[in-house]
Amino acid sequence: MSVDLISVGVVCADVMVRPVEELPPRGTLGLVPVLEMHLGGLAAVTASVYAQLGGKAAFLGRVGADGFGDYLLASLQQKGVETGLVKRDPSSCSSATVVMIDGSGERTFLHQVGANAATCEEDIDFSRIAGLKAKALHWGGPAIMPRLDGEAMGRVFARAQSQGLRTSMDTCYDGNGRWLPLIEASLPHLDLVFSSYEEACCYTGRTDTEAIADFYLGYGVKIAVIKLGADGFFIKSADSTVRLPAHKVQVLDTTGAGDAFCGGFLYGWLQSWDLERCGRLANAVGGLTVQQMGGADSIRNLDQVLAFMETLS
Repeated sequence: MSVDLISVGVVCADVMVRPVEELPPRGTLGLVPVLEMHLGGLAAVTASVYAQLGGKAAFLGRVGADGFGDYLLASLQQKGVETGLVKRDPSSCSSATVVMIDGSGERTFLHQVGANAATCEEDIDFSRIAGLKAKALHWGGPAIMPRLDGEAMGRVFARAQSQGLRTSMDTCYDGNGRWLPLIEASLPHLDLVFSSYEEACCYTGRTDTEAIADFYLGYGVKIAVIKLGADGFFIKSADSTVRLPAHKVQVLDTTGAGDAFCGGFLYGWLQSWDLERCGRLANAVGGLTVQQMGGADSIRNLDQVLAFMETLS
């Protein structure tokens, strides 16, 4: 078989509870109307959305030899993602997150890094990638994948580009405050970087959206996409800028919306769409995603997203 996109990085089981306005007193029981489990993780959601739009995607990472691992593999496969590059690691538990969502859609997380922390440079087998005839290598997970952070992923991206692959990265929040050193070695070897505004301010030391994009482009990144949440998105390349607002929708849950946005953008990008149309598709994916729980469960097909895309005035 062949794939267009190989998405490397974070996969986790999201145990989602809604609404949670406060925790019950210690030692007591609280009842909630909604408790569900969904596929989560930057790289896994991106791959799933890409596949649900009609693209061919593979996920590369690690899960444990446990029940959560069974669930994650089954979920990826059900969404059409190739899982032959996934390693089952009996020495680690699968990653999982408890997501507590309040009535406004704001989230609070309890996260177990698990097997994601063991994913390493040696797991990225370029002979197998070549056999899949992939077009692009995407990384979702800096700051929560310690064996790929820094120089390791820089080497991976350099090799990927030398073999003709397009390269992209979606940044993640760094709770330890290290920021730029985690991604700096990767930047010169990236065609595309995605970054939420809050994260991008910390990675770049800039607060102006265009200055953030210019910081990334200054390292050699060809396209910078800044995700602005409720304010939409900003894209800049050497010869183009695009800024559009978000769709105005009733927000139920924003978990995974940024990861889903990346899947939408990558689909258009690998179809050779122009940057504005890529952004409009990604924006529509995000707008659909926040209306349901779970980052990978709102997208049915490309026609659904294209129809919603046209509702943005």
